[in-house]
Amino acid sequence: MTTRTAPAPLPPGTQRTMLLITALMISVMAAVDMTIVSVALPYMAGNLGAGPDEITWVVTMFTCGQALVIGVTGHLSRLLGRRRLAVIVVVGFVASSLACGLSQSLTQIVLFRFVQGVFSGPLIPLSQSILVDAYPPEERPKALSIWAMGVLGGPALGPIVGGFLAQDLDWRWNFWVNLPVGAIALLLILSFVRHVQPQKVRTDLVGLVLLAIWVISLQVMLDQGDRLDWLGAAEIWVLALLAFTFALAFVLRGIVIGDANIMRLRLFADLNFLACALLVALLGSIFLGSLIMTPQLLIDYYGWEVVTAGLVMGTAGAFGIIGSLIGGHMVAVLGIRLMVLIGASCMALGWLRYSGLNPYAGPVEVFIPGALINFGLFLIFPLLAAQAFQNLRPDERDEGAGLFNFVKTLGFSLGVTFVGSMIYRGSQANWAHYAGDLSWANPAFGQTLGGPPFSGDLSLAAAAMADGLARQSGILAITELAQILAVLALLAMPLGLLLRPRRQAARP
Repeated sequence: MTTRTAPAPLPPGTQRTMLLITALMISVMAAVDMTIVSVALPYMAGNLGAGPDEITWVVTMFTCGQALVIGVTGHLSRLLGRRRLAVIVVVGFVASSLACGLSQSLTQIVLFRFVQGVFSGPLIPLSQSILVDAYPPEERPKALSIWAMGVLGGPALGPIVGGFLAQDLDWRWNFWVNLPVGAIALLLILSFVRHVQPQKVRTDLVGLVLLAIWVISLQVMLDQGDRLDWLGAAEIWVLALLAFTFALAFVLRGIVIGDANIMRLRLFADLNFLACALLVALLGSIFLGSLIMTPQLLIDYYGWEVVTAGLVMGTAGAFGIIGSLIGGHMVAVLGIRLMVLIGASCMALGWLRYSGLNPYAGPVEVFIPGALINFGLFLIFPLLAAQAFQNLRPDERDEGAGLFNFVKTLGFSLGVTFVGSMIYRGSQANWAHYAGDLSWANPAFGQTLGGPPFSGDLSLAAAAMADGLARQSGILAITELAQILAVLALLAMPLGLLLRPRRQAARP
């Protein structure tokens, strides 16, 4: 097997700027499609004649395809060459998006969404490795801060874009919008992405099969768990057993055969790389919790207008930009370990403030915790994305980007599932706990309705009380979950101690 030399860093100028724009576009394109169809699912179900449970497979199969391929991006890049791989996956992504929009049945769209996920998998790792090669070590955090905004902001932007397209045009435009974007991305790739010589490598088909069964079983379990009632369903037990067994087999076999494995697991022996990947997965999933919880809290429970909720969330998100801009300057003075402590502390404080929200909170009360959470994450996310490559050789960067984003993707999937399940089950538990107080034996209940000889429409009063209880139960579930997320942010701090400060010049 030949050794490949990665391109040297570029000097400031048009070439480097256009590479940054190219990397940002392909990363945003992949990140947006993770969530763009979430709002359009009811429209799709009605048009394709699918039930509410069946249409969720459109989301599940995309995540399965993406998670399956994202970890083997390094192998594919070595096999095909970086630019050729980027061209193939963008063309495949656009073609599968077109096919999704033309689908006439549930079976067709589920199949094409899986294919779309497969082609989208390498996009984010490729964009990261392109930037790592283009920028010298001291400038990488600045470039990766912009990349991080695309990777983390894309899932938040997806439902907004998808809802607009589905409501004002047609749900099929959730997929067709990728055609012009993909065409521009393809033109940029052909014009600015530098060629990296492919290598003669053997594809580990056994490892690929083990990985496929592990990842697909895990993703299906996570996406369908709530619908199947988790451990109350035999299907979940089977999926959990498959995921655990094949994950163990994949890892043990990978340790034994070394670099012959489909993924270079030995890169995790570098504690610097491992800690960065785990920190991004944990803190990133905690951040995504706010993107799930906040719209539900503000729109569904507080009754705010969508524009008001979006303005508050967007203003809070601006503090993430501030964090990413000053993080590179602060790390030069404070060091990466202290930066992790500061960032995680800001996130924990933000979630603690979030847990104190009440049904009458105003925009300022909601803005403050959101600003702290955004600032804390973006203060350190780009630093960690750059720090992970500190000890990797140039020829290992594509492989490192694939593994880094594989861990991140699994962490995000676990985090989103955890947050969604906790809100759902917490609301149910709070309802069951407090519904018993809605009886004439409770003096407060009678006073609210005007006493037992209530003269109004009792059914309307009962409906109003049930609606109020559901609202209070949901708000309480969200604030209780915020306390848990605050603790998780604090628990991430010890991982920062594993990071090694730069005592010498990093490898170019």
